[in-house]
Amino acid sequence: MRNSEDFIEGIDVFFSEKLRQKNIQTPTAIQKIVIPHILDKKNILFRSETGTGKTFAYLLPVLQHIINDGGAEDNCRVLVAAPTLELCSQIKNEIDFLLKNPESTDPHVNIKSLLISGAGSIDRQITCIRKDKPAVIAANTGRLLQLVNMNRLKLNKVEYLILDEADRLAADEHWDETRELLRCVNPGSVKIACSATLPEKSRLRLESILGETLFCESDEQEILRVNILHWALWAEDRDKIGALRSFLSAARPKKSLVFSEHAASIQEIVSKLNHHRYGAAGIYSGMGKKERKSALDNFRAGRLPVLVSSDLAARGLDIENITHVVTMGVPEDSGVYLHRAGRTARAGKKGVMLSIGNENDLRRLRRIEKKLSIVVYPKILYKGKICSPDEFE
Repeated sequence: MRNSEDFIEGIDVFFSEKLRQKNIQTPTAIQKIVIPHILDKKNILFRSETGTGKTFAYLLPVLQHIINDGGAEDNCRVLVAAPTLELCSQIKNEIDFLLKNPESTDPHVNIKSLLISGAGSIDRQITCIRKDKPAVIAANTGRLLQLVNMNRLKLNKVEYLILDEADRLAADEHWDETRELLRCVNPGSVKIACSATLPEKSRLRLESILGETLFCESDEQEILRVNILHWALWAEDRDKIGALRSFLSAARPKKSLVFSEHAASIQEIVSKLNHHRYGAAGIYSGMGKKERKSALDNFRAGRLPVLVSSDLAARGLDIENITHVVTMGVPEDSGVYLHRAGRTARAGKKGVMLSIGNENDLRRLRRIEKKLSIVVYPKILYKGKICSPDEFE
């Protein structure tokens, strides 16, 4: 295989040409750091903010190794574990994008991939494992371990284990499953873990199970600080939905993602927006698979301009052309704020992050502003326009 001069040393021209289809021609800072280490088969834990290309940072070198070594007809040589169905689906789509080459008879075409999640039919997943022998699997840990315990899937041939959104997989609600997964996987496999945020507790937990591991992070902050405008709009709790509605009317965003904490509040926001003829849908943990898929598909396709979501439901979502993110209230944790903001300004585009909050919310926002070294601009709504308070002084 030929090496490409265009992207990064060691990555084949086949992949460089695929990336150009997505207008990706140069590696991001984290890709420059991480890809050479993975090509050298080193265990690595890395952190980089949302939108900096973490998925391709691990997929490119890992898939290249599988291709070069002959990846077809061999069950589960690469295992990517992630905490949500949406993230697993997105990773599976990127895997298929990188491997698909219908005009060629080379090995890329023969490598099978599989999505495994608790939302899918376990019988169908068992059939796919037996018949297709997928070399690359993207999976939720719960269903994955269920198949392992049923003796329907063996992980002894795993050469690369990747933990995506590793901070969530190291959080209390997933930690037991993550540890069990590590015990099931071939101990000689290369371990890779990545996340946009990595609290010290999560990092220590991960390092305890990954073995000798390099830790890398990128100081690439231009997306958060330059590509995203951070705005704040004051409103009492009872007026927040009205403020949201007025903001949407003034800004007329192409695609807006609105964050709210609980299913009941998401449903209320969606109901009130639809009552005033703003096309909106909601997603939250625990809702039906078909409803959730319908909401995401309609938002992704632009048929609905507003999606209202909880953090759990939106975790890992990569939807093109989200121009505005709105958070109803301000989270305590700066990492949550960063995760929400990172849903916009993807692939080099610009975006707006608006916080609608009361006095306590905006006090928290000032702390986050200082911690993340961002600048938050206060805004007011006046006669249907978004204005700066300075205009009225």
